[in-house]
Amino acid sequence: MVITYSSMKGGVGKTTDSILTATNLAARGFKVLYFDLDPNNSGTMYFTSGIENIAETIESCNVFEALSHNNVKNYAIKSRLENIDIIPSHLNIYKLRGIGYNELQKTLRENGYDYVVIDTAPTYDNIVINALIAADIILTPLEFTSFNLTTTKFLQRQIYDDCPQQAGKWYLLYSHWQEKLASFATSTQSQFVQVFESEFQNILDVHIPQTSAADKYVQTDEKISTTSKLVGARRLATEINKLVSMLAENSNEVDKF
Repeated sequence: MVITYSSMKGGVGKTTDSILTATNLAARGFKVLYFDLDPNNSGTMYFTSGIENIAETIESCNVFEALSHNNVKNYAIKSRLENIDIIPSHLNIYKLRGIGYNELQKTLRENGYDYVVIDTAPTYDNIVINALIAADIILTPLEFTSFNLTTTKFLQRQIYDDCPQQAGKWYLLYSHWQEKLASFATSTQSQFVQVFESEFQNILDVHIPQTSAADKYVQTDEKISTTSKLVGARRLATEINKLVSMLAENSNEVDKF
């Protein structure tokens, strides 16, 4: 299964959610490939931090080389985490903005992994379209701002225009959720929920919390658990478990990842 995270707005939690999805799947015993199409390379840094001579390795094993040769096997490297390999991001990817829409789909054919998690840049171009077309599931985090509403509506239109066959595979999930505001109908969050639910029919029952545990996870590698003493970490682990259980049916949730 190929899972693509896509949003035209930065800062909505797309990369963090993709990392958490990959690590949760790996903790369940699945073999995962993280394909980093975001030139900001936050996912690459997370999964390769501390690996010896990694900078030199990335110069020859990266998304540009993999897409140029339509090959995963020769350009994937082992991450520092068990069960996760990565195709690292590279600035040369900008040279591929004119590629055909189906190149990534060709590249991922018979890839040998249980799951491929793709992170994309907060933009819309041929590279993002490749990630959308290659996906079995497309996930877009929602942030409670007018600009995010506008960009999500634009992304919806582009999916229907450029890859209508993928429209039924596109789902939204709430990001930066504040549970304490959920019961107040007058809160900005609640008002945006009403707007989002009037505009979109494909919103999952997943509420990724606004918590420092997410930042700690990707910056310091501090694990999260469903039994954590910290409320934010516990809610984050629970919601990611819920999301991954939707994606990986008949697999057991994990307490810590």
